[in-house]
Amino acid sequence: MIKIALGDLRHSTGGKHSVFMPLGIGFIASYALSQLGSKNVEIRLYDDPGVIIKDIKSWKPTIVGLSNYCWNSELSRLVFRHAKKVNPGVVCVAGGPDFPTDHAECEAYLLKRPEIDFYVYFEGEFSFAALVKKIHRGDKIHQLKGAPQDGAMSIHPETGNLVFGEPLPRLMNMDEIPSPYLTGLMDQWFNGCYAPMIETARGCPFTCGYCFIGQSWFCPVGTFSVQRMKDELTYIAQRMRKYPDVLLSICDSNFGMYERDEEIGKHIGKLQDEFGWPNSFDVTTGKANYDRILRMAAILKNKMYVICSVQSLNPKTLEVIKRRNPSMDEYQRINAEIKKRGMVSSTEAIVPLPEETRESFFKGLRMVSNIIGVDRVIPYTTMLLRGTCLASKEYREKYQMQTKYRLLPRQFGEYLGEKCFEVEEVCVATKTMPFNDYLEVRGFSLVSNFFSTEQFDIIHRHLKELGVSKYDFIYHLWELIKSGKTPLSDIYSRYIEETKEELRDSEESIRDYFKEQENYNKLVSGEMGDNLIRKYTTKLLLEKCVPSIDLAYATIERMANKTITKDARESLAAARRWAVASRNISAVLRDDSYIKISENLKLPYDVNAWYREGYNSNPLITHNKPTVYRFYCDVENLKKIFIEIKNLYGGDFYFQIGKLLTTSSIEEFWRQCEVLK
Repeated sequence: MIKIALGDLRHSTGGKHSVFMPLGIGFIASYALSQLGSKNVEIRLYDDPGVIIKDIKSWKPTIVGLSNYCWNSELSRLVFRHAKKVNPGVVCVAGGPDFPTDHAECEAYLLKRPEIDFYVYFEGEFSFAALVKKIHRGDKIHQLKGAPQDGAMSIHPETGNLVFGEPLPRLMNMDEIPSPYLTGLMDQWFNGCYAPMIETARGCPFTCGYCFIGQSWFCPVGTFSVQRMKDELTYIAQRMRKYPDVLLSICDSNFGMYERDEEIGKHIGKLQDEFGWPNSFDVTTGKANYDRILRMAAILKNKMYVICSVQSLNPKTLEVIKRRNPSMDEYQRINAEIKKRGMVSSTEAIVPLPEETRESFFKGLRMVSNIIGVDRVIPYTTMLLRGTCLASKEYREKYQMQTKYRLLPRQFGEYLGEKCFEVEEVCVATKTMPFNDYLEVRGFSLVSNFFSTEQFDIIHRHLKELGVSKYDFIYHLWELIKSGKTPLSDIYSRYIEETKEELRDSEESIRDYFKEQENYNKLVSGEMGDNLIRKYTTKLLLEKCVPSIDLAYATIERMANKTITKDARESLAAARRWAVASRNISAVLRDDSYIKISENLKLPYDVNAWYREGYNSNPLITHNKPTVYRFYCDVENLKKIFIEIKNLYGGDFYFQIGKLLTTSSIEEFWRQCEVLK
């Protein structure tokens, strides 16, 4: 019998970066078992590096297969080397998107990693199973490595040249892969410490140059049947009803875009009613057919965020990265509908992209905010992912892309006495955007990201009523904060400094730096090595919550000073007191005594009624009715959430909260408001 160890390994020293069940290796295992039978192969699945390291020595697998993503490729290498040391005859197979497409680069990649016998590229189920079949029938490994294997690459044992197997045809009927859920392969992860992940379709019809899936090979979209997905989701929900606050991940590239997705969404809605799960989602919604996506959001009780990404609004940039955005009219309509449902409208932007300038970037943000009406822009630094157009030599040279290296957020650990670090290459300047402009954009992005969260949705309502541009408001806040004259300025300055300090000229320099125990300890403590936007947004929220509310209200009054009436000024003062009483997240999350007490507050305006009426309510000054409120916390619900996020993410408290707020509503942590009279 062949023994196979399959791993989708995750670092957890600084907290769990990925909390999702390892669905990918589940697919690989279920298909291999269907082709060879449980009498011929025994397969074990792993996500914990410590467990697979022990089993390699004690169980002695014939084959070790590990996923290869940018966040775990070095960890997989370490485990492969360990496997070869324990048993030089073990067959090591890697697979995943962190792999070049240019054959010369593929050869260099594998020559640098002699511990990898075969690299299965693109879809892995069929290629891996075919390889296992040949090993099972007794084919010699050195002969297999010297001959092309469909869907795989290797280095010829004698010539040292790349051996390239032709890609297999795209798998269109995904039901050919048995369900790893319905066959019980994933049962070990239903313990509340992992979030289920499903895939309803594989592939993408778009060709974005920064994305690995943008390659033409992925253009036909393969699908699992709707009934298969319903069966899986029911199976999962039955086991997750005990963990209502653990999210569901849907890893499609464009979920909600197709007619079949709506039927799947309706089934998820039924599961929400029957099992009280899922209540939050990690999902990339589609880039077209937004009416259908919005209908699905409604079916899912508006708990699935709808993100209308732009990445850039500069026409030259969009042409270079092979992306087409919806029209301004379409974006406006979509965002109006999102707001009508009481949801936060969001978009994403990547910077610096080719042909983007500081001016074009800010012009795009102004359009997104003032014309389209988006509430929140989620910024990303340009990552140069292997196998993408953006990472090619041609693009680097043509657009003079200056790159640096940085540690992937919290992706590190120590195993077998060896420190291991995952490093990414990022673009920080181009011929049209120098590094100092990049820093300016990053600084603005932090302020925009923070003041665009749901925590400040009441501020956005005020801006609308007073006729103040949201973009101008945030830009003014940014200017104030970076001037050093606000309570938030010290955190902002540390953010800018760390943005510069996290960058290095090479992968080796990062590894050398963090191998020093003093610096490594800073990673373990969370002082260094985190996602900086997430880290500093969380710091502002936990350390400067009330000062940030005060600053926002003071800025509104300053910007509307010439037109604001006495009544409007008094209503703003009442709203500020209401916001502080209900949204002091810092106290809720850091003060155990605070969540146990209630507070009565009398205001000259019924701010709560105005807020609950929604985005299109009458102006606050029309709610001039003296009202008494009681503010209190749902203590038991908060305790349950705290336990679940600790189980999910581990690490320090700041990391837990930062991760939680990327998938869940901050409203969970607001105090309840009860009208007394």
